[in-house]
This record gives sequence, structure tokens and C-alpha cells, in this order.
Amino acid sequence: MTGWSFGSRVYRSAWATPALRAIFDDAPRTRRWLEILAVLAEVQGEFGLIPADAARAVAAACRQAELNEAFFAEFEAGYLATGHSTAGLIEAMRRRSPEAAGEWFYFGATVQDVTDTWLMLALGEARALLLADLERAIAAAMRLCREHRDTAMAGRTHGQQGLPITFGFKAAGWLAELRRHRRRFGESAARMGVGQLCGGVGSLSALGPRGLDVQHAFCQRLGLRPPAISWTASRDVIVEWAHLLVLAAGTADRIGHEVYSLQRDEIGELSEGVAGDQIGSITMPHKRNPEISEHLGALSRVVRANAGALAESLPHDHERDGRSWKIEWHATPEATMAAGKALSLLASLLERLEVHGDRMRRNLQISGGKIYSEAVMLALAGKLGKQSAHRLVHRVAGEAARQGRSFHQAIAGDPGICAHLSAAEIGRLFDAELQTAQCGALVDRVLGGAE
Repeated sequence: MTGWSFGSRVYRSAWATPALRAIFDDAPRTRRWLEILAVLAEVQGEFGLIPADAARAVAAACRQAELNEAFFAEFEAGYLATGHSTAGLIEAMRRRSPEAAGEWFYFGATVQDVTDTWLMLALGEARALLLADLERAIAAAMRLCREHRDTAMAGRTHGQQGLPITFGFKAAGWLAELRRHRRRFGESAARMGVGQLCGGVGSLSALGPRGLDVQHAFCQRLGLRPPAISWTASRDVIVEWAHLLVLAAGTADRIGHEVYSLQRDEIGELSEGVAGDQIGSITMPHKRNPEISEHLGALSRVVRANAGALAESLPHDHERDGRSWKIEWHATPEATMAAGKALSLLASLLERLEVHGDRMRRNLQISGGKIYSEAVMLALAGKLGKQSAHRLVHRVAGEAARQGRSFHQAIAGDPGICAHLSAAEIGRLFDAELQTAQCGALVDRVLGGAE
């Protein structure tokens, strides 16, 4: 039975977008491997490492191979029989090549020459897809900032109401974080896009006296840069990619968790937009569950778990270590697909997010004004000193709670406070618009491009 995750015919859409799956699934990956091997043969033929007619025949066989069920059955059988990653591929292509040409297929290259080169090509394509969804999320966050720059709501710390803020201020924090990820993806590109083709221990020993020229031509033809030196044992760039995915998916998870919390019936300040025939519960028809927000948490956990596995490849044994780099075959595609799905869902979540400003304003009032305690304390601090002001406001807040009075009433009726603050001054301290004025300025700063 197929698992409930990435390989499931039914559930795989939950874990990757179709575009990302089209990069990492068996057929597209093998097709790209064969194109890499076709280019390798062509370059080797041009440099006289293999016969020119054999080079042309190998390249044609690679590009014309039909990747059907029979092909993959042969590929798999070869792997099962030998335990070697590409022995089955070599045998399947030998049967599909002219007899003499088949001897020159995959000449002078090792497994990592192909798989590492493919990985750089695949991650380059994946980066473009992730950035496209990241741009969607950024655009949606910008719209939320503009539309809700002055929509007052409760700011919360430790799960409790703390001070008034605006929803635009909250969204601006998301926006700034998303923009940092966009910049990080760009910075990481400078360290990626590098081919391999270095041979068994990385010394280019099978590429002849012009090995560096062969390597350069091979990488250039594939749109990659030649490596300064073999990176068969240096996996830092792959681990960097994985942890960039952790950061991006972590932001998606953070935003999703915020929506999840604020959509609770008891709060009701945000709601996921409903798409199509979405059902919250098959037993409770009234439910409108935060499905996307929850799933962002699941996807982010998948990314973090795989990044941890990839970090184990940093300590490498000698020039090649299968224990280390073979984990990439599982963890890198899975982490990339999960992070890509998370960014796609995040963009959709933000684009359709429903903001309930009236509920936000109502929730500001449920504390009876205690959310303005800092403003009262600071107004008194200039007259009494901060510590004395804190003790006074803390005492009044406690008495108001015990007596069932609103904090505003208690402050306005306390002789010790009224001796220093007029009724008009106290009234301004309980004005949400005045207390969140700096939030609007901060939103403007983020929208203006400041980090």
C-alpha cells in the first residue's frame, strides 16, 4: 500500500506542488540524468576521449530513450541485483544503444558527477518556483499592511493581551521577514549552480590531460559553473540550502500559527478564506477549520526534520562517503518540495485572508482598559518615577479586578492618580488611535523598503 505522504497518488498534492514534483519525480529526474550523460558524451567526443561516432550514438540514445514501465523495471532490477545506484541505468541504456556505442556510455564519470550536477540544475529550477510563490506572499502582505495600517487590535505576549497595536503592524513584521528570505535566496544562488564532473576521488583522473577544459565545457553547456575544486565531500552548500528552506518554511509556520490562533471562536479576528468545496469536518458540519494554517505547521516540521538529516552530511569520511551524500537523495527533494508547498499555501492564505476589524476593536475592550496600563504608568512616571508609578498602577489594576470594576473606571476614580493626571489626560491614555500612532509610522517604513 502506498504511504500517506509524498509518494501517495491520493495525498501527494498535500506535500508538493505539481511543478516541484515535475522536477524530482523518477521520470523527470532520470530524463535530466540522461541529458547530462548525453552532454558528457558529446563533450568527450569533441575532446577525443571517446570515438566521435560513439559520442553521437550515446547522445542520441540518451535523448530518445522511452522512459516507460519496462525501462524502470530494468533500472530497478539492476539496482536490486547489484546494490549500485546506477548499474541498472547503465544496463538499461546499453540495451538501447548500438553495441559499440554502449561501451562508451557513462564513460569516466562517477555517480556523484551525475547526481550532484543534476541536483544543482534541479535546485536552480526549484529556487525560481519558490521565489515566485514568495513574491506572491510578499505582494499579499503588502496589501494587508496598506489596508490595515490603522486597524487597531490587541498585541499579545505570553498568550495574553499586552498593548494595543494595529493589524497592519503585525503584517509588516511578516512582510519584512519574507523580504529577508527573498534576499537570502538571491545570496545563496551565488554559491550554487556549480557542476561536478570530478571523477572517483575528485581528481579528474579519467578526463585526460585537458581534464579542466573538459569539465569547463561540460558545465558551461549545462548552464552551470565549473567547480573550483571537487565538492564530493563538501556538502555545506546543500546544508545551507536546507536551512534556508527551514527559515522560509518557519516563517510560513509562524504566520499560519498566528492565523490558527486568531481564528479561534473566542477571538475571531482572522479567518482563512474558504476555497471551493472545502469541508472543515465530516461530523460537525458547522466547522470552518484553519486547514492551511495547520498544514503549514506540518510542512515546516517536515522541512526541519530533513534539514537535520542533511546536517549530518557535513562530517564526511575522506573524499566520498555514501552514508552522508546518499541521505540527500531523500532529504533534499523532500525538504524542497515541502518548503515549496508551504510557500505556495502561504501565498494563498495571505491572498484570501479575512480580517475582522470590528472583532479586533471589540476584543480591545474586553480587558476593561487594562491593555492601556503601560500608557498610564508612563504618564505617571514623569511625575512619580517609573517604579513608584508601576506600583501604583499595579495596585489599582488589582483592586479593579477584585471589585469587578473596569480598569478605566478605577484609574479615573483613584485620588492618587487624579492628583497628577487630569480627566482629559486620562481619556487620551485610553485612546487606541493615539496609542498606536507609531505602529502606522513603522508600517510606512517597512512599505518604503526599510529593513
